[in-house]
Amino acid sequence: MNFISEERLNQLMADELDFLFIMDMDGKILFTNIATHSLLGYGNEIVGCNFISLYLPQHREEVGVMFPLAAKGDVEHCPFPLQKKRQGVVPVDTKFYVGWWNEENVLVAVATNLSAHHFTQEEFYHIFNSAGIMMVLASTDGRYIYNANRTFRKASGYTIEELSGQELTDIGLFLNEERYRRIMVRYAKTGTAKGEATVRTKPGELMTCLFSIENIKINDKDYLFAVATDITERKQVETKMRYLLYQQKLLADVAQLFNTTDDFNDTINKVLHLVGTHSGVSRINITKVIDDGKYYSTIYEWCAEGISPLIELTKRVSVDSIPDWSKQLSELGSVLIDFKNVTDISDDLKSFLQQIGVKSVLAYPLYVQNIFWGFIAFDDCVRHKVWQPEERHLMHVISSNIASALDRKAYIEQYKNSELRLRMALAGAKEGMWDWNLITDEVYFTDSCFTMLGFDAGEVEPTSRHWNELVHPDDWPLAQKAFAEHRLGGTEFYEIVFRVRTKDGGWKWILDHGKIVESDVNGVPTRAVGTHIDMTQQKETEHKLQELLTTKDKLFSIISHDLRGPIGSFMQVIELLTSDVEIAPEMQAELLNELKSMSRNTYYLLENLLNWSRSQRSEIEYAPRMILVNDVVTENISLLKGTALQKDITLKFDTEVYVNAFADYNMVNLILRNLLSNAIKFTPQGGVIEVLLTHDDEWVAVTVKDSGVGMSQEVVEKLFERDHYHSTYGTNNEKGSGLGLMLCSDFVKRNGGSLRVESQLGKGSSFIFTLPLHGIPEGESLVL
Repeated sequence: MNFISEERLNQLMADELDFLFIMDMDGKILFTNIATHSLLGYGNEIVGCNFISLYLPQHREEVGVMFPLAAKGDVEHCPFPLQKKRQGVVPVDTKFYVGWWNEENVLVAVATNLSAHHFTQEEFYHIFNSAGIMMVLASTDGRYIYNANRTFRKASGYTIEELSGQELTDIGLFLNEERYRRIMVRYAKTGTAKGEATVRTKPGELMTCLFSIENIKINDKDYLFAVATDITERKQVETKMRYLLYQQKLLADVAQLFNTTDDFNDTINKVLHLVGTHSGVSRINITKVIDDGKYYSTIYEWCAEGISPLIELTKRVSVDSIPDWSKQLSELGSVLIDFKNVTDISDDLKSFLQQIGVKSVLAYPLYVQNIFWGFIAFDDCVRHKVWQPEERHLMHVISSNIASALDRKAYIEQYKNSELRLRMALAGAKEGMWDWNLITDEVYFTDSCFTMLGFDAGEVEPTSRHWNELVHPDDWPLAQKAFAEHRLGGTEFYEIVFRVRTKDGGWKWILDHGKIVESDVNGVPTRAVGTHIDMTQQKETEHKLQELLTTKDKLFSIISHDLRGPIGSFMQVIELLTSDVEIAPEMQAELLNELKSMSRNTYYLLENLLNWSRSQRSEIEYAPRMILVNDVVTENISLLKGTALQKDITLKFDTEVYVNAFADYNMVNLILRNLLSNAIKFTPQGGVIEVLLTHDDEWVAVTVKDSGVGMSQEVVEKLFERDHYHSTYGTNNEKGSGLGLMLCSDFVKRNGGSLRVESQLGKGSSFIFTLPLHGIPEGESLVL
């Protein structure tokens, strides 16, 4: 929570533009300033009232949630407008502070007036500096920084003196200058550009930002205007997700290698090469205890380029010479040593590791047939590697896989060609195995192939016919094609990912990986074996990552496409109003009305953008209850009546028809507001808009019908497609983003209903959505 000084409070008391509210910690108003009386119209009667009462009814619930958080310092901004005493609202950006007034602690709200008729050229810089997003003004060629707002300076660590008038190359602001130049090339061609670049802060930290760059005019002079959003945390999440995906692929590759019939020693060496390349360590060795536990003997080793092997030097190391090593393996389950960060290392371990040139090491014990067999060690001889938790987990899993492989090898050596032992090892690894006789077309499946799908062991007959019936019909031809190519020698392995139906009717993604292992004397394949690995989690992770990227792209498309126009129009009208040109009172009134209309439309766009973004991240809580739909309709008609009157549009609604529904009030309110706003936007002068309510035993249907311009069938069919961005102008050139209908569709589905549209070009449109009457029933929603 920020603190405001008593001196600053005294300055704000006489402010005639911005609003000051001094409150106790419960939100009761103790004092207001001149602007509150002159611009909002309140007198002394406001003293003693709760601050939340100054907001519109539809905003009070949200402000009521925000206010206690503001008192604790968890919330600093409130974007909702203040309502006037008589009629209308004033758009503001409210910030909360803690202060000292009349010898007591108080909560202070300072609301910056954002009204159109107060927005002068000088105010641009006020908004610029107080914006919560990073902004920079620079020369049109992008070489020199002229100004950077407080948010940017705070994030970058630079002062305005260190930035203003400086060349970007001198500051070294961008980690990758070439990437910045590519963004500037696009800007030079089109006057606008967006892209991702990494900024180096003054303390040397790296901050990944999404930049949106465009050209603006201030006092008839061109500037480069850049807006930046810090996405460092999101990039870290994306990097972690990609790392997790790579982990899963590595584990799948390791598991597949261990399930081939290749020479075991070759397989181990391939696995160590894969793991060593992935982890970046210097050396990996697998060591076995020999001679009844008296000696350690290294039997497998992988070394990075430039690292000397030790396998011949460590063929017979006395266990008693490094007792602390064995103690940590048995008692702690691992050994983790870094000479730079760990000081309490026993003398025997320190001496041994220094002799072999190891700076840090991570080791795990290997148990074969439940007996300590030896260990696997990951050595770093070049750096003091700091093992992250996820890396240690991965190495531990790989160690377990290697131990399982050694375990299987021991069983195979003990029980040659014993399919029972192999099946137990595969079940322990949670993988399925199949063995296909290509001559008789008989296929043997282990129980794991079906238990991973939710079936009990033996519940499904393990035959090719039953398996084929479980594979998704769209994927089965692809699997056949992939195996046919492998059978003809086109690929070293057969590998494909496809969907398989589970016992409960759902679908799982399975990685099917196999190889032909036997052929007759003529080279004709006779036998193939392979494994099934559950890849569902990886597929879901990929889908979530794609949704994040799609949401990012859509957000920036909307910001660059739909916000640039209104802001440019704002500045043009403001420049005209503040210029020396003499403007007739009628024209001045018309321009102010235009600013008012643009402000309202831009506000609705931003509100929809915020709600849509929150909806995509599942941050909007679904809180259904019994509501009277009539109240929601009446409230929105009252709210939009003034807008409709500007176009002489008649709003009809039969208030005698009362209908209840079980739904989230705020979501239904937003659905109706967007549908009515759209209807007004696309209905010409003198048109009619009607809201109809009907219901049956389970569902309520709400219809918003207009006599507007209508839509073609082609537009109707694409209206709710998520990858189709539909934005058009209303009959009075009102601007929209297409987000409103996306929100409506999302919120209707969240409430268990459906949304559809009937429209004829030139005759009007009807949007019909349903809500449950008594809660979401089982089955489909009402068919209209």
